[in-house]
Amino acid sequence: MATVDYFSLVPTDYLKSLLPTEYDVSSFFKVDYSKWDWSQLIPSENFQYIEGVTPFSNKNFIFMAIFSYLFCVYFLKFLLSGSKVKGLSLQGFSALHNLILCIWSLGMFVGICYDLFLLFTQTEHGVNALFCSPKANPFSGRVFYWHYMYFVSKFYEFIDTFIIVLKKKPLIFLHIWHHSIVVLIVWTWLPEGVAYGSVGLFANTLVHIFMYYYFFRTSLNPSVRIWWKSYLTSGQLFQFTMSFILSIPFLLQDISISSVTGIIQHSCKGWGPFFFTMINNLIFLILFINFYIKTYLTKGGKSSPRSSRASKAKEE
Repeated sequence: MATVDYFSLVPTDYLKSLLPTEYDVSSFFKVDYSKWDWSQLIPSENFQYIEGVTPFSNKNFIFMAIFSYLFCVYFLKFLLSGSKVKGLSLQGFSALHNLILCIWSLGMFVGICYDLFLLFTQTEHGVNALFCSPKANPFSGRVFYWHYMYFVSKFYEFIDTFIIVLKKKPLIFLHIWHHSIVVLIVWTWLPEGVAYGSVGLFANTLVHIFMYYYFFRTSLNPSVRIWWKSYLTSGQLFQFTMSFILSIPFLLQDISISSVTGIIQHSCKGWGPFFFTMINNLIFLILFINFYIKTYLTKGGKSSPRSSRASKAKEE
């Protein structure tokens, strides 16, 4: 049998392509908003993602958004760093923001469940549609609209961080890293129509329904105690763990090795985005385990004020 080059599993060229190296200083800040088709924000069975036409999809726009997010967060932290500067209450705004995300997450969760059910029962792809969109017979449609809505929601979730900063609450690295990179992660799913993205969308929106409901309640009444609060972080750890377990069906369907040449071949769409997502999921899992140990184990199971907002650093 021919020697297999397992290093070829690392999509080096794809990872390099994610960097905005094709832009110079002037073109990086030029986004052609005139081509955006805002009708794509409306649910459609014929949804088709087109970079530069689908709103918010331009590569340089995404990097501009991430850069602007980081710059504004740390600039605000600097402005509010003085001991005499008091944090804002933002009680009503915070409650409304969390309620919007709770309802938005519920809508995406119901939407992806319904459209996956249709794929499972009314197409030849069956349950495999949750993991693999075959290159030989890819599927399309409203499932990927929900992927797109999930992507759009990540821009809105930037507000999470600004609320924390304006309240002068502790801001941990896990939170910043998550909000910065998850926009890019979900964006990679869209051009190729990565079926496995439905797994992350399903799990993450389910967790977010409860998480943002909890933050909605505590925004209205900080003294409220909800018994399942401590399970939110456990649920997020379970979510990341399951993402690795559920990657097995994708890998079994996607990867094949030629017995003659030893060349590794891919049968499903989106190996590059899948690899990039799983690497980041591993980083998230390590950070969440560290957070969980510090918050719930080393402190005798009692959550600190820091943890109440820190647990908003969640995965896709």
